[in-house]
Amino acid sequence: MIERWRPETHTFHLRTGEATITLQDVEVIYGLQIDGQALYRVEPPEMLPYRQKLARLTGFEPLQRDMGGRSRLLRSSLHANLRLIDLQGLIDEASHQADVDQPARLYLLIIFGGITLPNTSGADMSIRYLLFIEDLDQLGCYSWGAAVMAYMYRGFDRASMGERLEVAAFSPLLQI
Repeated sequence: MIERWRPETHTFHLRTGEATITLQDVEVIYGLQIDGQALYRVEPPEMLPYRQKLARLTGFEPLQRDMGGRSRLLRSSLHANLRLIDLQGLIDEASHQADVDQPARLYLLIIFGGITLPNTSGADMSIRYLLFIEDLDQLGCYSWGAAVMAYMYRGFDRASMGERLEVAAFSPLLQI
């Protein structure tokens, strides 16, 4: 697919003609919102390090060795923590909202950092999305569909120009 991608037009050149993925495709097929606030990263100097923010928002404080730099976390560490939560059965009808929100944020990190907006390493994932899931009530205000598509376009652009060897993208978009 990389060989067929044209960064000038953001289209695939196939035997049957040009094809591309549109915002409407993202919204209709996957239900990802395309209207709303853009996702962009603003990191004020006073912001807590990601590891501390992760602990505060999710109750999960990974070991330092599980952190890849300042904003990356080994997927296996996050998955192990979620398995532990599932085994403990901490959530029931009497649970406080905070006890429900913390694991929900962990699952959202997997969805955003590992599935819809992945990196090429496969072993770790970005936890920068904590910035957007701190207030779960605001989650629907963001244009996740536009972010997923822009991320995919950027990945294909970089790979087609030889800057990267692999593409990090939400691959189900390509399969449909």
